[in-house]
Amino acid sequence: MQQDSNSRPASGYPYPYDPPQQSNANGYQNHYYAPHHNPRAILIRRLFIASMVLLLILGLILVLYFGLVSPQLPYAYVNSLSLSNFNVSNNHLTGNWDLQVRFQNPNSKMSLYYNAVVCTLYYNRDSLSETRLQPFDQGKKDETPINATLSVSRTYVDARLADSIGKERAAEGSVEFDLRMTSSVTFRYGVYRRRRYVTVYCYDVAVGVPANSSSGKMVGSAKRCKSF
Repeated sequence: MQQDSNSRPASGYPYPYDPPQQSNANGYQNHYYAPHHNPRAILIRRLFIASMVLLLILGLILVLYFGLVSPQLPYAYVNSLSLSNFNVSNNHLTGNWDLQVRFQNPNSKMSLYYNAVVCTLYYNRDSLSETRLQPFDQGKKDETPINATLSVSRTYVDARLADSIGKERAAEGSVEFDLRMTSSVTFRYGVYRRRRYVTVYCYDVAVGVPANSSSGKMVGSAKRCKSF
């Protein structure tokens, strides 16, 4: 059988015609040209994947941490509050308050460090005196009693406050004070450290001090405060 002059002989290429040829700047034709990948694009893609993996790992660590450790704010109680040398006259206030407050760490897996607790005494939102308590450590599930003294000596107060204290003493035989304590507390679990500000409010702490007396003690038993 005679071969058709227009047909092409069989070749090693799977196509009926030769593949297109690529030429470089010098005119050299490369029959086996393969496109080059952009190294920068590859690097950016790998960095993106690594970042996603890292975020996923950090997320899992945080979920496990909060699920297993569950940090809780410390509790605080006013164990006692006594008042001496108390006098309100001519819009001037004098008094010494001896306070014992008890801090409790409710965490079974975390220890706490309290840095410079600031304690402020109030009457009807008016600040009367302020003092700083010493820093201290607290172990897991520990309780720590702290003593403090707040005092004022002939501090000027307006007539509204002086009249309110006088009426309360005459009617109830006691005066209610408020306490606020703030501190930067570090929560510690192994190598983990987390610091946050904790504020403790102790409202309506009544001290029995009749109008004819200059001293008195807290009415009732220990009073629990609120932590924020």
